[in-house]
Amino acid sequence: MALLVEQTTKVASTSVKVSVDRHTLYKRRWRAKAEDGTELAVNLDSPVSDGTLLDAGQGRVFLIEQQAENVLVIPLPQKTEMAAKVGWYLGNQHLPVEIRENEIILEQLNTLAASLDRIGISYTLRRDVFHCKMHSHQH
Repeated sequence: MALLVEQTTKVASTSVKVSVDRHTLYKRRWRAKAEDGTELAVNLDSPVSDGTLLDAGQGRVFLIEQQAENVLVIPLPQKTEMAAKVGWYLGNQHLPVEIRENEIILEQLNTLAASLDRIGISYTLRRDVFHCKMHSHQH
């Protein structure tokens, strides 16, 4: 088992991919299996994110890849009234979001989809990597 305790910016000639879900990436300590079958124990000072390189020593580098998940996608509204409605609604839900150039990405929740249907906010469902910060409720 390889113990990974530090991030690196060194680019190795070959790095081994490690596929990890978003919730695991919020943690400092976790276990995973790399693409080449190597068992990993990760113990870092702070959580990592998609694309992080971890140094295992002896020239071995592991590339963290966040797994895609089911997400709900709201296109950014062109009309000011609808933009305000979407902003007001999502803000009151205190949900983690990822804002992209033309869309808002949220974790797919059945209750959220039903609520958006009820109030008339359009969305689509798909699989994608959801890059959001860990949610914490602070004002």
